[in-house]
Amino acid sequence: MIHLKNVSKTYKNGVHALRNIDLQIEDGEFVYVIGPTGSGKSTLIKLLDGEEVPNEGQVIVNDINVGKLRHSRVPVYRRNIGVVFQDFRLLPKMTVFENIAFALEILAMGKIEIRRRVREVLDLVDLRDKAKAFPSELSGGQQQRATIGRAIANHPKVLIADEPTGNLDPEKSKEIVELLEKINEVENTTIVMVTHDSDLVNTYKKRTIALEEGCIVSDLMEGGYLKHD
Repeated sequence: MIHLKNVSKTYKNGVHALRNIDLQIEDGEFVYVIGPTGSGKSTLIKLLDGEEVPNEGQVIVNDINVGKLRHSRVPVYRRNIGVVFQDFRLLPKMTVFENIAFALEILAMGKIEIRRRVREVLDLVDLRDKAKAFPSELSGGQQQRATIGRAIANHPKVLIADEPTGNLDPEKSKEIVELLEKINEVENTTIVMVTHDSDLVNTYKKRTIALEEGCIVSDLMEGGYLKHD
């Protein structure tokens, strides 16, 4: 479960990124976060993954007060948080199989268990036939699938997707949302997806949280994109 209690974040340059945010996301939910540039979406993600800490309030993820974590404990916390960005960030000299396996090797998982889990993930993201391919040999959609596969390899409880379709055409974007839906259902992973894509939000309706000037201005259970001037 994700619970933000009266959270505010102000940067040293004086920018008020978030103001008195109260938000609760239950285990297994799939939630969109929308809003114009500068609305606080990126700061929200940084608070959830431990990159930033709030000036006020509490950020609770899976019963952990993220803002109170010692710096040395943040990497351990992040093992239960998967993050996917619009720029794929795959390791170029590793195959798809190796990229996904790498996420498990740093956890000191056994080789047999790693291979089993990687094959399982490749099936889930529909890349079994690309296991030996390098990122440069993949399409944009396939690269994002591989990135998502790496992010979910260690069974994270929460997957944060930051504009995961930002570099993809509309058809590939739909495939990525459908993949995230599949992961949400099959793995029971809580998904928080930041997006500017109004077509996706209106087509694949889900709970939609809208931010504006650091405040939650709307929280709709069945989606719908708010138009901003």
